[in-house]
Amino acid sequence: MIFVYYSLLLFLLSRSVPSVALYSVSSSEPLFPNQTLVSSSLNFELGFFSPNGSNNRYVGMWYKNFIPSKVVWVANRDRPLPFKDQLVSLTIGSDGNLRLLDGARNVVWSTNVSMKSKGSTAALLDTGNLVLRDGDSGNIIWESFDYPTDTLLPGMKTGINVKTGEKQYLVSWKTDIDPSPGNFSLGMTPEVPPQPFIWNGPDPHWRGGQWDKSKFIGIADMDMTYLNGYNVQQDIQQGTTYFSFSVSNNISFDYLFISSEGYCELVDWDDEVGEWHHGWKAPRDRCEIYGTCGPFGICNASALPICRCLDGFTPKSQEEWELGNWMGGCHRIKELQCGRDPNSAASIALGGIQNDYFLKLSQMKLPDVSTYVPFLDAGDCQDWCLNNCSCLAYSYIDTIGCMVWFDELMDIQSFNISGEDLFLRLAFDERENGTGNDQNNIGSSTKIIISLTTISAIIALGAGIYFRYRWRANKKGMDPYLDLAL
Repeated sequence: MIFVYYSLLLFLLSRSVPSVALYSVSSSEPLFPNQTLVSSSLNFELGFFSPNGSNNRYVGMWYKNFIPSKVVWVANRDRPLPFKDQLVSLTIGSDGNLRLLDGARNVVWSTNVSMKSKGSTAALLDTGNLVLRDGDSGNIIWESFDYPTDTLLPGMKTGINVKTGEKQYLVSWKTDIDPSPGNFSLGMTPEVPPQPFIWNGPDPHWRGGQWDKSKFIGIADMDMTYLNGYNVQQDIQQGTTYFSFSVSNNISFDYLFISSEGYCELVDWDDEVGEWHHGWKAPRDRCEIYGTCGPFGICNASALPICRCLDGFTPKSQEEWELGNWMGGCHRIKELQCGRDPNSAASIALGGIQNDYFLKLSQMKLPDVSTYVPFLDAGDCQDWCLNNCSCLAYSYIDTIGCMVWFDELMDIQSFNISGEDLFLRLAFDERENGTGNDQNNIGSSTKIIISLTTISAIIALGAGIYFRYRWRANKKGMDPYLDLAL
């Protein structure tokens, strides 16, 4: 599969030249196609627009005075208006909701707030948040930040509430000129620890790895340089998990968006050169596409081929593997000892049941679908996994704790920088076959081998000293035991 490196297309808006700039919308002062709603510092602008080449009209929001511009929010992305309809308007209805009306006064889109409000008004904040305020209290009763489209601005959040089922995901445009919902979405999972995902329809497309309270450990170059202001808030009791980011200077000229081709990109405005700067982007290569090497496969973008099986595993289909189709993954070569019948032929051949051991893999993007085990330190985490026959691997990270894996290990990547330690469970006889000789193998069986080796070395050393002294004593005609005592 050939992956085209996507270049963000920012939209030159085809719209009527505004004759009036409004600072609020009310029932007595609606917004028409020849007008725009602007924020107080003129950072953002909202109005009617049509993407180049489109015959449809939308209400959207974009950065004001930046060329090229960027649409960051669309109200009626599911229900476009015909471009020829010049009688459309955005106004406040009798129930206090903000409404988009077509030329026949039909409601095309609405804020749909259940609480009725008299005298409500809509305004655009300098953060890019379109808000609807109650006429009496002045409280915000609806805001666009709760309904993102394809773009995340500083102060917005994307995530999920598992109790209500509400998902605040970024959803891509269908094409560069069609704002209707596309195939790709970006959001957070509610697991502990949470992870960011890009989905292609229902299928995972990219995964950013577990959140360690400062960064996503599956993003190799995610360091504190550009992490300033990035945050994940998770409330297990409330069932909520949200990601957000902020900027230090409170000027919202940064944004994160999901493209129609499935790329997530962080973009900021460079004042010195007067253009948009495209920073971090994912996925960047084939290894970052979810599950490229299949179950128990490991991907390394710097290697050829990029996929190999984990130590102790072999391709399920050697033919497919040699053709570069790795998604079928790998399967285990040797059966694990844990849970094995002691009377089986394999156990008898080994002289009885031997403990499995763990192979240390360093600088890893940890697999998907981990289980968090609380209240364990690093040693307890290892013992917990070793004593649970269903546990296939574990990892301990100081800022997260103990994570274990029970299912197929999926979406593993080898990094050249950063990454975490993954301890993979292998059968005892894999050690005798030389699996992972260059790795730091740990486990109960390892401790036994080390202890026996140490004892043997001490005995051998003592015997050597004894015979050396006895040889010297015999040579001198002395009592060897007396010589040793001295």
